[in-house]
Amino acid sequence: METIVIIEDNAEIRTLLQMRLREEGYTVHVAEDGEAGLALVRAQRPRAVLLDLMMPKLHGYAVCQAICSDPALADTRVIISSAKGYPADKQKAHEMGAWAYLVKPYDFDELASTLARAVESVGPPMRVKFWGTRGSIPTPGRATQRYGGNTSCVEVRVGNDILMLDCGTGAREMGLALASESQGKPVEVHILVGHTHWDHIQGFPFFQPAYGAGNRLTIYSLRGTDKSLEKVFTGQMDASYFPVSVADMAAHLQFVELDGEVQIGGVRVSHVYLNHPGVAIGFRLTAGSKSLVYVSDHEPYWRMNGDNEHNRRLEKEIDDFARDADLYIREAQYTPEEYRLKRTWGHSTWPDALDSAHSAGARRLALYHHDPQRSDDALDQIVRQCHQYMHEHAMVFNCLAAADNLELTL
Repeated sequence: METIVIIEDNAEIRTLLQMRLREEGYTVHVAEDGEAGLALVRAQRPRAVLLDLMMPKLHGYAVCQAICSDPALADTRVIISSAKGYPADKQKAHEMGAWAYLVKPYDFDELASTLARAVESVGPPMRVKFWGTRGSIPTPGRATQRYGGNTSCVEVRVGNDILMLDCGTGAREMGLALASESQGKPVEVHILVGHTHWDHIQGFPFFQPAYGAGNRLTIYSLRGTDKSLEKVFTGQMDASYFPVSVADMAAHLQFVELDGEVQIGGVRVSHVYLNHPGVAIGFRLTAGSKSLVYVSDHEPYWRMNGDNEHNRRLEKEIDDFARDADLYIREAQYTPEEYRLKRTWGHSTWPDALDSAHSAGARRLALYHHDPQRSDDALDQIVRQCHQYMHEHAMVFNCLAAADNLELTL
């Protein structure tokens, strides 16, 4: 039986919930104030906590933050329950790590369903590290020190499985880190390539594990418009462009041209077509009930081809693909003003990313594929504009700008 802790100062609600949840098969402990509730959670290490916000002695936000920041409670899911249904309160709860937010009065079936999903969500964590978040071309320099200048590369780990989303210039640093970590032991990496434009593959020749005998690299993407996936990668290392050939790579290389879902260890990988010049796809990684969606280089159909039912339906397919994602990594290269000059270049604006995350019901949005002209200060300004836009449109997910070396755990 799973253990649940209820932190609720209303005695009638507390007693009713305890009775109903015990009938559902849970082991239930209760506390009537925030201070006692936090102590109870630390002692019992429950699978889930049902937490009211306006608690005596210690406010619910403080309790939530203490639970979600404690490594010993990494498998505990916090469900906020409150009569306060303001978007700002929901946003704050998610920022502090709350798994869900229920507005009182809620239906017991809704609570039971939410608890069931919370219990099922516990499993090996999905660890995410951004190695490159820039679009189009690397941008090293003083103006990009905080968010970074490497092009697209994201590391995802689930247990012992190592996946890489795109291999732009950020792949060089990821490869060095893997080589240092492995201490000469064999490394296996699965590289998922959204498309083969230069900024998404230019780190491959500098990926150190590719040169280590005994290492295994599997590269997944679609077949190119006029050549195989393998020829695209070998072509960029032709002697006309690069002094070392693919044949000099000692690792075992395998190229997989996708035609459907693939299972990589404990991770299920699916893909969706994107609106970008050439052949481009986005990925969804699912491990247990955790999910990450990666949509880089996508221009909304309705923006490019006209706001009509057909194009809105195509765009809804992208939103549906990202449905309920724990982390939605979404390109947001342009401001609305910039887009007017760069329509048909294959990229989104930051409001497009926000609207998609909201429509999809994503829990967290990471703005990605930053424009090479965008300085750290300019990105800070965009994040502030995003939060204002979210407030005006009652959006409650967590939003941040991805940065090189940023680490997240799902």
